[in-house]
Amino acid sequence: MKINDIPYNYAHCYATSEQCSQSHHCLRGHAARMNEELAMPTESLLCITPRYVAQVAEGRTCTHFRSDVLLRYARGMKKLFDLVPKVKYAAVRAQVMNCFSCERVFYYAQKGDQIISPKEQLRIASVFKRAGLPEPSFDQYELYPDWSE
Repeated sequence: MKINDIPYNYAHCYATSEQCSQSHHCLRGHAARMNEELAMPTESLLCITPRYVAQVAEGRTCTHFRSDVLLRYARGMKKLFDLVPKVKYAAVRAQVMNCFSCERVFYYAQKGDQIISPKEQLRIASVFKRAGLPEPSFDQYELYPDWSE
């Protein structure tokens, strides 16, 4: 994990392990620790408030926790449609395009310029399953944490 991986305006959390038992496995805690390790730390950040951290320390469940577990993202779909029969090609391709937020994102993902999230991979697999096709395969896979809010 690198400091450049952290999305812009991602909330940081400076809770200690005494205040929050999940702090060492939380992306917000990792972001805060990485910022502190910089030679020139960012002076102004979006942060979880100390008052909220105190409530978590008293036993409240943290709604801002984001797991640092790495997820398998796919990159590239150059051969995705190779085994799709000509009769089903147009319908399957259109349904796969609908798995993305827009057509442009589909083309970026197909080229490998945009990573394909685990949720998008599941939607694509569902399209292939409904069409009676074998499990889709992507060009390569990479492990990343889920930075989504």
